[in-house]
Formats: sequence, structure tokens, C-alpha cells
Amino acid sequence: MEKRSSFGIMKAVIFALLLREMRSRFGAKRFGIFWVFFEPTAQIVMMMTIFSLRGRTAGYGIDYPIFLLTGMVPFFMMRNIVFRVMESVSANKALFSYKQIKPFDTMVARTIVEITIYACVYVILLFVLGFWFSDDVAHRHPLAWLTTIFIGIALSFALGMIFCMITEVLPDLKPIVRMVFFPIYLLSGVLFPVRALPPEILNWLLWNPYLHIVDDLRSSVFEYYPPINGVSITYPLLCATLLSLIALGLYRVRKLKLVSL
Repeated sequence: MEKRSSFGIMKAVIFALLLREMRSRFGAKRFGIFWVFFEPTAQIVMMMTIFSLRGRTAGYGIDYPIFLLTGMVPFFMMRNIVFRVMESVSANKALFSYKQIKPFDTMVARTIVEITIYACVYVILLFVLGFWFSDDVAHRHPLAWLTTIFIGIALSFALGMIFCMITEVLPDLKPIVRMVFFPIYLLSGVLFPVRALPPEILNWLLWNPYLHIVDDLRSSVFEYYPPINGVSITYPLLCATLLSLIALGLYRVRKLKLVSL
């Protein structure tokens, strides 16, 4: 029998973990697949309805529901990647008795599941807004959009890895990490155009890489989205690269201890 390569083993393990994750997410309760998609969709629709009824506008001829959608769904996906990766080791401890399964495999599998779920939510909401409400849902620069979303996923995956290894030593930090993401959500320009902020406030908010990602995603969607001085995809790319190096270094040091937990 031909011996499988390490990459072949990893692919088989991740595929098995994907099936396990989907079964636990979709089959944990009745109508599991409905609730997995309904919960994020309901939250997004509720926020879109509230802000639309208040007469909020993004300006420059941009439909406010599309403005919200293009910020909320990607941010929720990136936030959930951080949370799911952070809890990947504690949720799969029993599986590490099999030497083929590594903590990194569980992190990758959980990330793929989150991407799949929120990609479906994004497409469904775009279809609803475009078909039933006749909003302009076209993405003007799809390749730039994909590049930006990939950088956001890489950044969130690296953060999730770092938090995973920190919270395995200090588990009481998990709720703190979750709470910290609420102000990040508010300060990333998800609900409002950041160009409306005074320069002295915006200069501080520009330290947040998620603000750059959200704003660059919108500039890839809308044809006449005004550029903001200081916003650049280079900054989150550098953050993602640096955090990935730190995360992989920590993982190399902590890998055996993670498996032995």
C-alpha cells in the first residue's frame, strides 16, 4: 500500500473535521441548519431595518441597506473566525488522542465552516435586496474585494490562533476577548461612514485594522465610494503578516502542550 504524504493526511483530516463541525453545528438541535443561517441573518436584517427606518443614508447615492450588508456580514464572519479558532482546541480535546489530528487542523476546519456559512448568508441577502427591493448589488471590483476579504480572514485566523494559545493557559480571558470585539465592531465603521468623523478621532481609529478592511471592501463594491485619507489595505496586510508569524511561532512552541491537554 502506498504511503500517503503529510499533505494528503492533512487534507483527509480536515475533510473529516469539516463533516464533524457541520454535523455539530447543523445537527445539534432541531432545524439546526435553519438556525445556523437564521441567527446571523436575523441580526443583520434587524440592524438594516432599524437604520433604514431612521432615514440613515451613506451618501453619494449609496443604498444604506447595501452599505450595512457589505460591512456587517464580512465583519461578523471575521469576528466569528476569531472566536471559533480560539475555542478549537478546548472543543476537540478528545480527538487529539489520534496522532493524525493536530490542533492546527481543527482551526482550519472551523475557519472553513464560518466562511461557508457567512458566504451563503451574504449571497442570500444580496439576492433578496437585488431581486425584491431592486437595490444595486453589483460589486464593481470583485478581485479587489476578494483580496481584501482574504486579508481579513488571514488576520482573524492569526488572532484566533494567538488567543487560542493564550486562553488555554488563562481560560478566564475568553469572555474578555468576546467583550473586546464589541467596541471593535462599533469602531470599525460597520454601521456608519467613517469619513463623517472628525480627523482627530479618525486618526486614532486608523490603528484598528478592521476599519481599513471594512472600508476597503466598500470601496471595492461601490463605484463612487469616496477614498478616505489614511485608509489603506497595506496596514491590515502588514498586521496579518506579523500576527501570522507570531501565531505560527507560538504554535510551534505550544503544539505538544496543546495536544497533551
